[in-house]
Amino acid sequence: MAEYPLTYYLANVVRRTVLFITRTTKGIDPDKVVFSCFGGRSYGDNTRIISERLHERCPKAKIIWQFSKDNLARLSKEVPDYVKCVEYRSLDAVREFATARVWVDNFAKGHYLRLAKGRQYYIQTWHGDRAIKKIGYDEQKPSQRRLEEKCSRITTASTFGEKMYRTAFAYKGEYIKAGSPRNDPLVANDPAGRARIRKALGIDGDTGLLLYAPTYREKKEMIPREVQMDLGRTLDCLEKKTGKVWKCLFRAHYLSAGIDLAAVKGRTVDVTAYPDMTELLLAADMVLTDYSSCALDFIIMDRPALFYIPDWDNYVATRGVYFDIRKSPLMTADTQEQLEALIGGLTEAQVAKNCADIREYFGYYETGRATDAVCDYIIERLGNLDRLPE
Repeated sequence: MAEYPLTYYLANVVRRTVLFITRTTKGIDPDKVVFSCFGGRSYGDNTRIISERLHERCPKAKIIWQFSKDNLARLSKEVPDYVKCVEYRSLDAVREFATARVWVDNFAKGHYLRLAKGRQYYIQTWHGDRAIKKIGYDEQKPSQRRLEEKCSRITTASTFGEKMYRTAFAYKGEYIKAGSPRNDPLVANDPAGRARIRKALGIDGDTGLLLYAPTYREKKEMIPREVQMDLGRTLDCLEKKTGKVWKCLFRAHYLSAGIDLAAVKGRTVDVTAYPDMTELLLAADMVLTDYSSCALDFIIMDRPALFYIPDWDNYVATRGVYFDIRKSPLMTADTQEQLEALIGGLTEAQVAKNCADIREYFGYYETGRATDAVCDYIIERLGNLDRLPE
């Protein structure tokens, strides 16, 4: 049985034909770089920080961004003036792919795309180097092969990530082993930047800040429509523990927005539409999630990350995971009482040790210069159409 409708395959035939004809007649522009983020839904994550740093270091680079039809008008106003924007998966987007020297993405690309080997380069900066839930081929075997198998490079931030991409993407190539570009600011952990972000969010400098970022569920009936724990009690517990006021930043996954926060009105700030998750992590004092790998970025700064997983068994049965979260160094709770006990037992020394244990468990090697490492690779390949080493 086909995995996609017939119209999908016909559209891909058209796109592939346009790709071939354009590349044949127009050739490769040696200075063009095409970026995408979360399937055209965002201007952010690893690809944004690479794009902006690339422009700083190499102004001659022609930077193209692709945004989905629903987001094109809005995001076109948010990008810098030097960026050209096109509609994601449109024929114009295909033409940009056909003629670009380098492609950079943080999400899976369309099956219709083909690289001109030795003349075009595809850098994958996947949005979760240390995933809990399975991805790619590890999650399901599609009817078509993934273009990620043919990447020129994938960025990695851990030995865990290296192993994951070998199976999830059947990738056999080399890595850029410098970390995740989006995490460079977390490695730097600049107090002035943290203060600036908190001020922009309207958060007083003395207020404790909990970032609650649950992920999504494959089955619609399992998507949470209410906060999974008693968020009011959780904030009360934090206030009792620290002796100061706490607020919650709530960030919904783009596939599961709509959680009702009425019960904690006045104590939460909905940051679902905030463009930069890294900035939210930098601003927060604690992260609370279920299965999001954002918490595994957060611990770079030696701040506490808690995992509330009351539906663990159902989640594993419907999605599949890479490891048993309960048998790892991650701090987990199945009930409200367990969550409050975790909070009550936190000390600075215990948090620092937990974060160090997590980094050892996954084999972290975040360097703080991942963005420049990717830019080095791109710049070496711009301005020259002679065949370069893969």
